[in-house]
Amino acid sequence: MEQKINIDNLDDLQKQALVCMYYAMLPKTDARYKQRMHDWEVLEKRFGTKKTTYKHAKDAFDFYFPNNGRKGWSDDRDLKRRGHAYQEVFELYKDYSADQLEKAVAEIIHGYENEEPTFVSMKCGFPDTVHNILNGNKDITVDGVYTLKEELNIGKHVFVTLGGDTGKSEVDWVPGFIGVAHVIREPYDFGYNGKEKYFKFDIEVDCVFEKPFKREDFLSYREAYDAPYIGPELSRDPSQALSTLDKIKAVAVIRAVLDKFPEMLEKFKEIFDREFMDRVLGAVTVMIPTSVKFGESKEDAVNSIQEEMSIENEGSEEKEMESKPYIEPDYYTGCSRKNKDTGTVYAHNRIVFGAPGTGKSFKLNDEQKDLISEGGEYERVTFHPDYSYANFVGTYKPVPTKNGISYEYVPGPFMRTYVKAIENGQSDNKEDVKPFLLLIEEINRANVAAVFGEVFQLLDRDDRNASQYPVKPSEDIKAYLAKELGGKPEQYDEIKIPDNMYIWSTMNSADQGVFPMDTAFKRRWNFEYIGINNKDEKINDTYLVCDKAQIPYRVAWNELRKAINSTLASRDYKINEDKLMGPFFVSKSILENKDEFRETFKSKVIMYLFEDAAKQRRHMLFDGCDEDTRNQYSAICEEFDKRGIDIFCKEIRDKVKKEYLNELE
Repeated sequence: MEQKINIDNLDDLQKQALVCMYYAMLPKTDARYKQRMHDWEVLEKRFGTKKTTYKHAKDAFDFYFPNNGRKGWSDDRDLKRRGHAYQEVFELYKDYSADQLEKAVAEIIHGYENEEPTFVSMKCGFPDTVHNILNGNKDITVDGVYTLKEELNIGKHVFVTLGGDTGKSEVDWVPGFIGVAHVIREPYDFGYNGKEKYFKFDIEVDCVFEKPFKREDFLSYREAYDAPYIGPELSRDPSQALSTLDKIKAVAVIRAVLDKFPEMLEKFKEIFDREFMDRVLGAVTVMIPTSVKFGESKEDAVNSIQEEMSIENEGSEEKEMESKPYIEPDYYTGCSRKNKDTGTVYAHNRIVFGAPGTGKSFKLNDEQKDLISEGGEYERVTFHPDYSYANFVGTYKPVPTKNGISYEYVPGPFMRTYVKAIENGQSDNKEDVKPFLLLIEEINRANVAAVFGEVFQLLDRDDRNASQYPVKPSEDIKAYLAKELGGKPEQYDEIKIPDNMYIWSTMNSADQGVFPMDTAFKRRWNFEYIGINNKDEKINDTYLVCDKAQIPYRVAWNELRKAINSTLASRDYKINEDKLMGPFFVSKSILENKDEFRETFKSKVIMYLFEDAAKQRRHMLFDGCDEDTRNQYSAICEEFDKRGIDIFCKEIRDKVKKEYLNELE
């Protein structure tokens, strides 16, 4: 049996090649073949490559899959011409089935469709354009452009860099990153300059800096490296005038400008949204140069600098706050709690997983109440794709003060819970020690390796439920622990998670946009699976009422849910269990209200099946609808209003018993 394709191991070129090869495998009679135009449009928008290019790439693969019914190229000359990526993908995955490639392709396309919004990086070297910008003109027409047409929509931020060869007489300006603009008119005047590929677009300049920023000005900002036309180059700069700039690089670039010109803060707040500016003002990786003598370690050099700084500050008139006395943390308090219903001991690191609607959050919420019923605290946090180490553990952030803004270490939920657990564990009376719980919802919706950082090592607990191996925290964390718990920062050179700190989480691998977890991370958790029909007896008396049908009727929700699940899990559909619907996919309060449930069924159940679980099998699942209707969500909902569950395929309809309302009266 072939292994699942891990798309994280593929670069962008290989992903594009895999999409083309997948469609080469499919005959035209396969319903999935129609999806190719949509997927190529997604790739075109993301990479600026024409759909016809992907069509030709598919044609090159056709020759190698004779079962598709297409001749393709008569030999392999075109595939070789397309480069190593296409050849490598063919060699790696030629023996995989179309079903396996289908899953990988769906994941690739979904990823490109749901990427964070990009910014446009523009290099301009036309004298008229440059002079208009430098002279303070707001509305600028950019011409001579032939790429990224789909990216240049109204409102898109444009990072403007002055280019040009300083050796030429017409270049009377200093090249470099000069300001920020936004698109006010989308591409027009196609065929400009006598060539069909060229077009124009208009921008409005939002701000111009006092001086251009050169590449060397960004050397200290790691995430700015290889920002097209702006940051230091890690690879060859593209020759085109436009390129895309991802959010991580954009944040680093704006932060560099802000560090140089802090007076730009209010202007940037006007230009960019709040979420973007929060990231700018948060933690940004900065590489600080250190002078190191021959034979001296970098650590010694940093320590000597810190000593010099402390000597300089000895004459300060500010009084130091009296620190708390240091109490050595007790990581082994003997804290343990049992489930009052089952008598089983609660695990310290737990991940509860299962299909959507199986009651994962409900279970942990109930058990959280039980865990701290005799004292203790909990904090709940929900992970998402933008969630970071700074959010979870903590970082320095700007904090408003009476005198303006200062930077202070702001702890995240992990560090807050950790400090409370350590503080409580220092009690002389062990009976006073209480559990402290950090509850993480949707743990796999964030990049857990990045979010946990060095904390990851602490999750490996010994047989007494404290961290088996300590870690060395950052200077920021050491200072924060000294402030909160007492003592000096150097007394916290090593830390562990105590046994009275619990970390519980929920996970659903079926969710779109989730991050993979590596084996090293998984083995540090106790996984608890909730079955697809767990506690389904609680919904046995709930019904979906189809009272707008020609002959009004109702069907049992649990019966309908199981019929849908059974069909999706069948050989024809091959949908994994984690994509099926649990009993509480719709909350019980909604189930008990017939009118509300009927509307929710359309917005939640049908939407989930249409957009996610059965996305590639719509034509089969909604076989009760006309062929032209099956790929239109709104049309399916209209049919549901008229016919109820008859929108589904025969397999589902035959498994569900209708109870006609006139017979029940």
